[in-house]
Amino acid sequence: MNTLARSNPIAVLLVLALPCAGLAADPPVGDAARGATIAATCQGCHGAHGEGVAATGGPRLAGQTADYLGAQLRNYADGRRTNPIMSAMAKGLDAQKQVDVATFFAAQSAPYAARSVEPTPEQLARGRTLTRVGDESKQLQACANCHGPDGTGERYATPYLAGQSAAYVASAIKEWKTGARHGGEAQMRPVAQRLDDQDIAAVSAYFESLGDNAH
Repeated sequence: MNTLARSNPIAVLLVLALPCAGLAADPPVGDAARGATIAATCQGCHGAHGEGVAATGGPRLAGQTADYLGAQLRNYADGRRTNPIMSAMAKGLDAQKQVDVATFFAAQSAPYAARSVEPTPEQLARGRTLTRVGDESKQLQACANCHGPDGTGERYATPYLAGQSAAYVASAIKEWKTGARHGGEAQMRPVAQRLDDQDIAAVSAYFESLGDNAH
C-alpha cells in the first residue's frame, strides 16, 4: 500500500471518485427563440401559436408546461406513443431541440380555436358531472381531482384540458382504453375503461366548451 493510502484512505476514495464527477450531464435548458424555428413545421397540425386545429383534432399546445410537452416528445421518440407524423418528427429531434420546441409552445398564449363540435345540453351536463363530481356507479372519480378545477391543469403533474380539442381528447381517451397509449396509463387506463362512448363524447365536448373561460 502506498504512503497516501496508508495515511489517508478517505482521500484515496475521493481521488478515485473524481473521474466520475460530471458524468451525469445537466438536462438541456430550453430556448424559446430556437424553438420557434422548429415550431414552424408544427403549424399545420397545432396552429401558428399552438392554438390547435380543432377541426382535424390537432391538440392545443399553447401554455402547456414545457415539462409535459417535452415528455410527450420523448414518448413519441421512444415508441410509448405512436403517430405516423409525430413519431417521425420526434425521432428527428435531439434532446436539446425537444426542450427548445416545448419551451416555445409553453410560452405561447394564443386565442382558443373554434369549437369542432356543438354539444347538446345533455352532453354538457353529463360532461360537467364527470368533470366535477365523477360517477360513483362506475367508480369514476372526478376529472378535476387530477386535472384541476374544470380542467385547468395541475402544474408539474397533469396537463390542462380546458379548451382542448374535443376530437383530440376523445382520441386520447380511446387510446388509453385500448392500451395503445403509454405514459400516464397507470392513472388514465382504469378511468378510460370505465367510460363508454357517450361518456367520452360528453366529457370531451365539455372540456372543449371551456376554452373561452380557461385560465
